[in-house]
Amino acid sequence: MVISWVTILGSPVLAQSNQSDEPLLQIGEQYSLNSDALGESRNYWVHLPYGQPLVEGRQYPVIYLLDGETHLGGLAAVQEYYNQFRIPEMIVIAVSNSENRTRDLTPSEISSRNGMEVNESGGAERFASFLTDELIPSVDATFPTTNHRVLIGHSFGGLFVIETLLKSPESFSNYIALDPSLDWDEQRWLHEALETFASSQFERKGLFVSVSNEIIRFSDTLTFESVASDTTVFSQGIRSSFSFVHQLESAAPPGLHFDWAFYEDDIHGSIPLIGMRDAFVNLYDFWELKSPSLYNDPATPTDKLIQLIRTQSNSRTEHMGYPLPMEEELLEMLAFMSLDGGQPEKARALLTLSSEYYPESAGVHAAFVDVCLSVSDYSCAETHARRADELAGGVANLERVINARDSQ
Repeated sequence: MVISWVTILGSPVLAQSNQSDEPLLQIGEQYSLNSDALGESRNYWVHLPYGQPLVEGRQYPVIYLLDGETHLGGLAAVQEYYNQFRIPEMIVIAVSNSENRTRDLTPSEISSRNGMEVNESGGAERFASFLTDELIPSVDATFPTTNHRVLIGHSFGGLFVIETLLKSPESFSNYIALDPSLDWDEQRWLHEALETFASSQFERKGLFVSVSNEIIRFSDTLTFESVASDTTVFSQGIRSSFSFVHQLESAAPPGLHFDWAFYEDDIHGSIPLIGMRDAFVNLYDFWELKSPSLYNDPATPTDKLIQLIRTQSNSRTEHMGYPLPMEEELLEMLAFMSLDGGQPEKARALLTLSSEYYPESAGVHAAFVDVCLSVSDYSCAETHARRADELAGGVANLERVINARDSQ
């Protein structure tokens, strides 16, 4: 798969051309981990951004996706269309819950639910131990990861997501609960959770909850507004969800970025795809490039452009929890746009900032060579050429400078 820049700005946009008969999107490679916490081996899949090898020297945040065998395809599709433009590139760890998901994902043991027997439940604590004490350390030891993690779950998985936020908030940065089963244990868990939230404080955590329209599955007379007064077992799930989101909406705990969405046209089984898309756009709103017209306008003063870049980079760093400046490729693109527009000093300023963010990049110094040569500053060009060749290995950049100087 060839990746190339095809537009100016707005944000980095990628065009991908498939040069083989392979599917456009390669999804996941299967792994397995023996778990002491669970007393069994557990399968999981690793999906890399674009299904391609990781960039050498780069570290990646990680998404942990429950019911991975079901939802990995949908999440991979969301990433394929939104990576870089609206969300950061992330590694996905899609965990299987196919064998006994009720046991894995529920917080308390019950014997029946909605009139149906429940054989085994209440194993969320053990499954949480598997995630945090076994799987996450194994992933971190295998892949170049950062400490920014996301947990995603649907239905019982959504219940587990919120339980984890309450019991172990430090384990993940953002939590995405897709139509969570908040009526679990005849709403006893819901009432306890709301009490806990009311007295909790968090530090830079995010929670997005999606709520499906289950009304259309059991009633053609109830509405979004009137369902709260219904008392039948059929509406207990959606009533529980509304109770939860309305309380957090009115009084979210300190340090928690909370938001939710109701999907009138989606039922419980159809909500994961659109719910994941909206959750990422919401929780990573800071990622999208702000004021793109100023980046594209040659009349934008240099100091204003530098300020915009620093603000964007600082926002990403603050939200992600580790240094994360604007992409090197985008900074170099801006520099060459300025150079092509007859503004070599603006280009030099942009590359100076880029070298501050990426001091060990051969590409930044190679770009400097072009800018310096454009104004016949051979001393500057030679300095950056030597550094670029030192970092990249070779003599190509220095030869460029020598040839340009000898041709004068």
